[in-house]
Amino acid sequence: MEGRIIQLSLCSLLLLASCLRAADNSNAPNASQPTKILDLLNPPSKADWQTLAAYSNTLTRKQFESRLQNIFDSTGALKPFLKISDNCVMVFSSTDANREILAKIDFAASDEQIKAAPENFRTLEEFAKTDHSTGQPLAGLRVVIEPADIGGKWGDMEDRSTFYPKFGLIQEGDINLTLGKVLRDKLAKLGANVFLVRENNEPVSGCQPDDLDPVLDDILKNRRYLLPESYFFDAGYSTKITAWQRKVAKNTLLTKTLEARARAEAARKHYDADLTIVLQHNATPRSTYGALTPINRNIFFVHGAYMPQEIRKDPEQRYRLLLKLLQNVTPTEIAVAVKIADQFKQVTGFPPVLYGNSASTRMVTGDNLYVVARNIAFNREHDGPVVVTEPYFMNQQVTLRRLLAGDFDGSKKISGKDYISIYREYADCVAKGIVEAYARKSN
Repeated sequence: MEGRIIQLSLCSLLLLASCLRAADNSNAPNASQPTKILDLLNPPSKADWQTLAAYSNTLTRKQFESRLQNIFDSTGALKPFLKISDNCVMVFSSTDANREILAKIDFAASDEQIKAAPENFRTLEEFAKTDHSTGQPLAGLRVVIEPADIGGKWGDMEDRSTFYPKFGLIQEGDINLTLGKVLRDKLAKLGANVFLVRENNEPVSGCQPDDLDPVLDDILKNRRYLLPESYFFDAGYSTKITAWQRKVAKNTLLTKTLEARARAEAARKHYDADLTIVLQHNATPRSTYGALTPINRNIFFVHGAYMPQEIRKDPEQRYRLLLKLLQNVTPTEIAVAVKIADQFKQVTGFPPVLYGNSASTRMVTGDNLYVVARNIAFNREHDGPVVVTEPYFMNQQVTLRRLLAGDFDGSKKISGKDYISIYREYADCVAKGIVEAYARKSN
C-alpha cells in the first residue's frame, strides 16, 4: 500500500508541474526537463514533425513510395496528407485546403547520391563489423525486452486475465514478465546489453486511473482516437457519458495508450536499441469465456499495415508511420522475425496463424505466413526495429498446463509427456533466432 501512495504522489506532482508549465507560452523545448507523464498523450509537436527533415536525401522517391505502399499503407490513406514530387515529399497537418506544412523531406536524386540515415540502431550488416573476439555472438548488441501488458491487480482492467475452469487463472502480463526475465538472462549470456522494460506488475507510468481526470474530457471530446474502438465510444461526444464509461476510458487509456508510450520513453532514455523484442502469447476468441481450443499456432509481427481509420484520425500514428518508414526498420525486423519463426517451427511444429493479407495485416516476405506486418501499439511506439513474438495458444490444454506449471529446471510430466519449462522453450527460440539473424552476417 505504501508503494502505491508514493507512485500516486509522484504522478500527481508531475501533473501539477505539467499544468504550471502549460501556462508558459514558450514553445522552446527544454531537454533538461523530465518527461511529463500525461504529455505522452499529446499529439506530435511542430518540433517533432521537423525532425523528419533529418532524413532528407537518405532515400529516393522510388524507395519512399515502395515502402509506403508495400509495408505501411497499402490502402493509400496517408496520401491525402502528402504531396510527393520527384524532389521531395511534403507532409501536411490535414487534408483541408488551408492545411499547415509540418515537414519536408528531400529525396536523393539517385541511389548513388543516398546519404546515411541518422540512425542510432545498427543494422545486421553494421553489427557484423563490430568486435566479436569475445566469442559471444551477440556481444554489444543493444536489446530492449518488452513484456507486454501489466498483469497483477491490473489484469482485469487491461482485459488480459482469464480463469479456465479446472485449470486456473492465466494473466498474460504475469507470464510475459516471467518470460522476459528468462530471455534477459539468456541474451546477457550471449553478450547482449539488455534492458528489461519492467521488473514487476505495476504500470511503468507510475499513474493510477484517476490521474487521467485532468485530460479525460478533452480526450473523449477531441481525441477519442487514443482509445481502442469500442461500441460505446463510437458515437459523438456527449456530456451524458456514464460514470462506468468514464471508468473504462480511464482504465483503457492508462493500461494501453499511456503505458505503451511510457515504456517506449523509458527504453529510449536508457539507450538506443538495436532491436526490441515484444513478448506476447496468443489465444483464440474462445478464451474470452474461458473455453479451450484443440489447436496451436504461431505468429510473429513486424511493423506496418496501418488501417485507414488509424491514419485519418490520429496524427501520432501518421508521425510514427513516417518515422519508421524513414528509419528503414523493415529489413532488420523481417530478417530477425523470420529466424525466430524458423526456430519455433522446428521446436513446436505448429502451423502459422492464417492472417496473410487481411484488413489489419500484410504479408512481407514471399509466401512465409508466419511473419506479417501489423500496426500494434508496442511495435509502433518503440524506436528502431521491433519484432513482436506471439506463439502458442494459451487456451490450448497442454500449453495452458505448461504455462501454469511456471518456470522450472529440467523437465516435468505434463499431460502424460515430459516437457521442459515453456518459458525456457520460448526464450530459447527467440534467443537462437536473434543469434541466427545477426551471426549469419558476421560469418
